[in-house]
Formats: sequence, C-alpha cells, structure tokens
Amino acid sequence: MPFSYRPLLPLFCLLLAFYNPSVFALKTDKNQPTKLSSDRADFNDVTQEYILTGKVVIIKGSIVIKGAKAVVIVDPEGYQQITVRGDANQLATFTQQLDKPDPEFIDGEGDLIFYEAKKDQLLLSGQAYTNRRKGTQTIDKLVADEINYDLYSEEYSAVSKELNKPTRTVLAPRQNNKIELQNTTK
Repeated sequence: MPFSYRPLLPLFCLLLAFYNPSVFALKTDKNQPTKLSSDRADFNDVTQEYILTGKVVIIKGSIVIKGAKAVVIVDPEGYQQITVRGDANQLATFTQQLDKPDPEFIDGEGDLIFYEAKKDQLLLSGQAYTNRRKGTQTIDKLVADEINYDLYSEEYSAVSKELNKPTRTVLAPRQNNKIELQNTTK
C-alpha cells in the first residue's frame, strides 16, 4: 500500500502557520538605495529597464541578491521589479539580515528570484529553499518548488507542484523539542 501524505496535510499547515523566517527583517532595508553591479549592464532610460549579465550583485540595505542575469524595471512611481536568474553552474541567491541583538540571517536560493519592492515580496522559484541561520548554524529551513516570501508582513507561502515532492520544513527546537518534516521518498 503506497504511503499518502494527505493525512499529514493539516499538521503541516499548522506548522507552517507558526514558522516565520521574516518576522524580524530589518525595516530600514525598505528605504535604502538599490546598488547594481555586474560584468555588463545595458540601460534604457526611456523604458526604465536595466539588463545585467555576468556576476550580478544587487544590494538594498542588508538584502543581497546574486545571480548570472538580472532585469530591473522601475515603474513610474519609482518602485523596482527585479528578476534574477542563476545559470547552469549556480542558482540565484539572496540573503537578508534580521533585526536581532545577535545577528541572524535569512538565506535562499532558486532558479529564479523575483523581488517586487512595491509589495515587499520575494519569490523564489525552482529548486527553492530558505533558511534562517545564526552564524553558520541553520535554525529553520524550508524547501519547495516555489516560495513566496513577504519581507516585512510576516507572511509567506510554499508550494510544491509534484505530489511525490512535498514541501519540507525543519523547525529548530525552541524548548528542547524538535519537529522535522521531510520527504521520505527518494
């Protein structure tokens, strides 16, 4: 008889409701300038579109997004939509410092990272994961096909598109109890 994840779905949804990697994101990041760096940059000031290729690094406060190629579009209100892609050698990555006395960070990877400044949303797609860490120690981790991460409102969602490849979450112990959900099929 094949194993079914369906009975675990309510428990998983409950766990996701309590897992929140963005709860302490630096609020000052929102008001910082966006710095663009790459091997090549093509700009169109009329359409406000910037195409960056090769060793792309985008910095906005403590947010750092890296990849192989990026497209930055600035809307008429001045908000940026940033799409960063990895390449065959490396996924696109991001990191953000959390506002805590002992510095903690949120890290993530995906084939594609889309940041929409107007909504303060970050979408990681394809081989996506996020983890919260203190130094080199991973505290919480989330793996899915797609993770939509709101940088400031304490909300996120994770979706896996294949039934045999569920989202996976690891929650670090807070009071000597550890909960771990993982894919048992290989």
